[in-house]
Amino acid sequence: MPTDLYVEGESFATELKITEHLIKSFADISGDINPLHTDPDYAKEKGFLKTVAYGNLLGLLISTLIGVKLKSKEVMLLTQTVNYKKPIYAGDTIILTGTVSNIVSAVNSIELKLIFSNGHQTVASGKCTFKCL
Repeated sequence: MPTDLYVEGESFATELKITEHLIKSFADISGDINPLHTDPDYAKEKGFLKTVAYGNLLGLLISTLIGVKLKSKEVMLLTQTVNYKKPIYAGDTIILTGTVSNIVSAVNSIELKLIFSNGHQTVASGKCTFKCL
């Protein structure tokens, strides 16, 4: 069974440096020009240090974790949820740790508990499920 490669409690990690270029590229691709992400003065008026990076950039980390960092490349992401706790900014390096929390061998799926950290604090958490092919 492909799920036999994994053990509950084991962890996998990846990281991503959040840059102004990455934020701008996401705005261009998505069309999301919300001033919270694009206007420093607006973001400061709303109580943030500067423009806030898009929360959906954290999905890039999930994609890399599932597609590259696991024991097998023969996997497919089925679900993901992310709960945002703190803002992320350009200059932050976000570290994602995924810990195996549930293995369902009968359907070849594995659930990971996700913790996103900026090195000082948890900025988001969640879970995802992937299928071993």
